[in-house]
Parts: sequence; C-alpha cells; structure tokens
Amino acid sequence: MRSNKINNVDLFTSAANDKFNKHIKTQSKQALDIIKSKIDWEKLIKPIEQIISKQKENNSPAGRRTIDLLVIVKCFILQSIYDLSDPRLEEEIADRRSFQIFLDLNSQDSIPDETTICRYREMFARLELDKKLFYQFNNQLKSLNLIVGKGTIVDATIKQAQATFLSNRDKDADFTKKRGKTYYGYKGHIAMDEDSELIKSVEFTSANLHDSSQFDQLVDLSRTKAVFADKGYANKTRRKKLERKNIFDGILSKGYRNKPLSKTEQRLNRLLSSIRNKVERPFAYMKRILNYHRCSYYDLKRNRFEFVMAALVYNIRKLITATT
Repeated sequence: MRSNKINNVDLFTSAANDKFNKHIKTQSKQALDIIKSKIDWEKLIKPIEQIISKQKENNSPAGRRTIDLLVIVKCFILQSIYDLSDPRLEEEIADRRSFQIFLDLNSQDSIPDETTICRYREMFARLELDKKLFYQFNNQLKSLNLIVGKGTIVDATIKQAQATFLSNRDKDADFTKKRGKTYYGYKGHIAMDEDSELIKSVEFTSANLHDSSQFDQLVDLSRTKAVFADKGYANKTRRKKLERKNIFDGILSKGYRNKPLSKTEQRLNRLLSSIRNKVERPFAYMKRILNYHRCSYYDLKRNRFEFVMAALVYNIRKLITATT
C-alpha cells in the first residue's frame, strides 16, 4: 500500500540535519538555504491563507490530511526552479535531504503527493492566488527599497502552447505572428523596474492580443517617472498621456509608409534601446535557467500560474544577488 510518509526516522533528527548542513555544501543546497532565510514566509502566505479559509471549510483541497500551505508554496517554488513535473517533484522530495530541509519536513510529516500539488495548483490558478503571492513578495522587495519605481520597462514574450491547434485540447490559446513566423499559444507581459531589473507586475493573455494591450494594467503611471518600451507600444494617445503626467517617454519611435524615421529619431531609438533591452533578461533567465520554453498546461489560468511562478523565482534570484 502506497504511503507518502518519509521513512528512515533515524536520518531525520536535528543532529542529522545539522550534520548535513555542516558537511554538504552543494550549490543547490546553498541556494535553497539562502532563499529560505531571505523571505518572510509568514507575511508571504498569510493573505493567501485568509482567502483559502473562506473557500473551503476544512482548508484542504486535497481531501486527505491537510498539508501546510507553506509547504505547498515552497513546493511550487522548487518545481519552477528545478523544472519538475508533479510526479517527479514528489519523488525528489522523498529522496533529497535539501528539499526536505527547505520544506521543514521531518519523519512524522507526510509529503505532498502529486495529486495534492495538482489540486492546489488548480485552486491557485482559479483564484489568482499566484498573482497574490507574486505581489505579496514584491511588497517585501519594496520594504527593502529594491523596487524604487523611477523607471519602468514594458515588454511581452510569446509562450508556445503545449497543445497543437489541430488537437483542439486548448480552448484558450490563439495565434500571433512575429517576424513573419506564426505562433500558437500565449503571451506573458511584464513591467520591469529600470534600476533593480526586478519584475514589478505581470499579466498573461492569449497570443492574439497585442503586446500593448496590457500596458495600462502593467504600468502604474502614478508611481513611475519614465516608461521604456519598443515601437509596438507607440501611439499618440499614450504619448500624450505620458506628457500630461510629466513622465519621460522612452517608447521607441515607429516609422510609417512614406514617412521613415529621421536620422535623429534613429539615434534616439538606439539610445533608448540600450535601456529597453534590459527587459529581455528576465525572459532569457526563464528560458535558459528555468528551462521554461513553452506552456505546460491546456488552459490560460494554469499557464498563467506557471508564468507568474517563473517571474516570482526570477525576483527571488534578484533578491539573493542584491543582498548577498
């Protein structure tokens, strides 16, 4: 009969953990130790606990013994960092001491099985608790003066759908074209702090929506002094709004038929691009480090959850580099 209890009781004493911490100095373990120490976990999950408690009387979407919400949130972070499926995450938690210590599990604790993780993800996605988690963490970054809000860079990236169009499995994905190539999937939109390069806000849409469609949701014009974006975000209404609010307009100029860019506009575009190009770094981190190349699920909500968690992990990584 299957059990999700951790075995080998003698290995999970405080003395054993102390010995492990002293002698095992792998890069992965050290990173998890730093993450664990840098985040105020109680403040991070408290608002989420309050929302969940209103949704379920027993506060457990798993239908089994209640798993600590903090353990679930940390599981989501592990899953994003190490690119693990639900079954693989369950196996790794049972096998890896560094994961167990990060999750604060001991021999009396049950580890979350793949079904529990899946059901919590569905609930997080449905209630948009992923975004709540992201912004709660950003509040901690603001309290450390890491998000200063002087300048904002906006951009979007295409995320290819897990399903193909012909399979008809994903009802939310749609088509877009970029540089003459057609894509089927979604777009992840971000606004990044110019100075710290932290992601300030996130949105996730089907791919057919224009990049600039989420500009107003991403950018708080009352809290920024400059906005940078590529020429896809350029329009007269937006530029006039920035001018009225005395916000520096760093949106690249766009040439039109029979009205190409002047040499002055071309030089200004090159200068602004050197700032705007910083926004490519979070997307590169997601692809190269987190191995997040395409969507994993078959609906917008769960795919948004995946994108937001990748953005959260990116910000955690920036917190570590900024404070160590």
